[in-house]
Amino acid sequence: MRLTGHRACGVAMALVGALAAGAPASARDSGAGAYLAARQADQRGDVEASARYFARALQDDPDDRALLEAGASALVAAGRVDEAEAAAERLAALDPSHRIVALIRAAQAFKRADFAAARALLADQPDAFHPLMLKLMQGWAAQGAGDAAAARAAFETVGDRPVLRLFGQYHLGLMLMQNGDAEGALAAFEAAQAEVTAPTSRLSTAHGGALEALGRGPEALAVYEAALAASRFGDPAMEAAIARLAAGGAAPLLVASAAEGAAEALFGLAGALVGESGGRVALIHARLATHLRPSLTAAQLLVAELMDADGQPELALAAYAAVPGDDPLWTRAQIRRAAALEQLERGDAAVEALRALTARETHAAEAHIALADLLRRREAYVESAEAYGRAIEIVEAAGRADWTLFYQRGVAHERAGAWDAAEADFKRALTLSPDQPLVLNYLGYSWVEMGRNLDEAMAMIRMAVDMRPDDGYITDSLGWVHYRLGNFAEAVEWLEKAVALAPVDPVINDHLGDALWRVGRRLEAQFQWKRARSFDPEPKDLARIKRKLALGLDAVLEEEAAAAPAPHEAMGRDGG
Repeated sequence: MRLTGHRACGVAMALVGALAAGAPASARDSGAGAYLAARQADQRGDVEASARYFARALQDDPDDRALLEAGASALVAAGRVDEAEAAAERLAALDPSHRIVALIRAAQAFKRADFAAARALLADQPDAFHPLMLKLMQGWAAQGAGDAAAARAAFETVGDRPVLRLFGQYHLGLMLMQNGDAEGALAAFEAAQAEVTAPTSRLSTAHGGALEALGRGPEALAVYEAALAASRFGDPAMEAAIARLAAGGAAPLLVASAAEGAAEALFGLAGALVGESGGRVALIHARLATHLRPSLTAAQLLVAELMDADGQPELALAAYAAVPGDDPLWTRAQIRRAAALEQLERGDAAVEALRALTARETHAAEAHIALADLLRRREAYVESAEAYGRAIEIVEAAGRADWTLFYQRGVAHERAGAWDAAEADFKRALTLSPDQPLVLNYLGYSWVEMGRNLDEAMAMIRMAVDMRPDDGYITDSLGWVHYRLGNFAEAVEWLEKAVALAPVDPVINDHLGDALWRVGRRLEAQFQWKRARSFDPEPKDLARIKRKLALGLDAVLEEEAAAAPAPHEAMGRDGG
């Protein structure tokens, strides 16, 4: 259960001192090459290579503490938990209470259904665990041992903070469902729902399942529909639950054993730790979750996303492939897979994958949006607009509307030269969300470029700047509008602010150079053009900057006037 807007606790679990500050003694011996290779792999986020090299280094020096710490952590992060256990046991001889040792031992005890060992470990080494994880694992170990009263006590004493009560009541409900107490589970899930500002997919699945078990199907449907309505572009899990309920299928237990409950706890904490303590700690928890429950596809997807975020798209591809085709999250995994392909500069393969996905999942708005976004980035604007159009149809058919889709389709239409269609989309976006600075900026700037609705355009851009005063791109738009209207002194004022906010943007520096030239500050203008040239501008912009540096702006404008109307310059800057 990933919790948007919440954190698991105030301080994230400090699992392991990661890597030693300096090389251990073994690095000077025969394992030095493997150790250094492991360090380098770890620094670049390549968990597979890091684990492989640490395992090799441990063969040469199996009793080096720093190597055992780092190796155990890397092996878990790579999903090689059984191998990590061997390193952890050797580390335990040096430090029995080490946190990575305790976490691996606890996970393995659950994997082997040795709940007595798990309870003993949690009781003997409570300080080795994050307080939230300690309570949840104690609850599931007690449940596995048949001690429902102790399990309930653990879940009910997780803590008083809202996010802690949420975790505790959610897991209490899962435990009670296992024990056949749907009434008690429903009360716990309702208490958990009271702690969230918007329905979450996993909690709603559990909540609805309890209602179905009590024969209250219409109420379960309402829970699923509320969660679906809270999602922007659809929720595959909720859509699957609604379809199953309509077909008369029974709701399966979300968590069917104590080991699966422990996996749920590890996964939930991993999701909460993502933003708080960095990806590696979250990845270790997510890997242990998938070790305990390989079918927990939400955790598999989180593993892949963490690798993707760590700049390892090749590893992410393999993790996305682990999500089975009949799982509700398969569509989302395929979308992320296409993004990883794009990162690997395999754009054609990414487009092909998303086209195949949209052909299969014709009603998946997220898939069509992903295809539209990718086509727009590849400057296939006509096709991009078509894909956005299909997404809009799907979202509107579900009774929703989203201003971002009209805005993005408007951008695609404008880039394709279909201004009337673009203008209609921007206006529709503003109808849905009247104060969106990106839309106000894009539409207002475009009008100024075409000499239309100038008073309204200036007012729109000023409003956008007021709402996002620290956005250099929108501030640039206001300055450039003043320039286009001949207000050169005002243009310089705003463009100087824009350069201060986005100092390495070539277009903004180029704009400031033009405005400075117009007010007679020509040496400063040349300085700004040189800066713009150094920041890798687009080829057509670079050629024009070079001409201005060689001849001056006046001569370049005369050349352009004699040849043809100048193309739009930075039309519709979208705020990055």
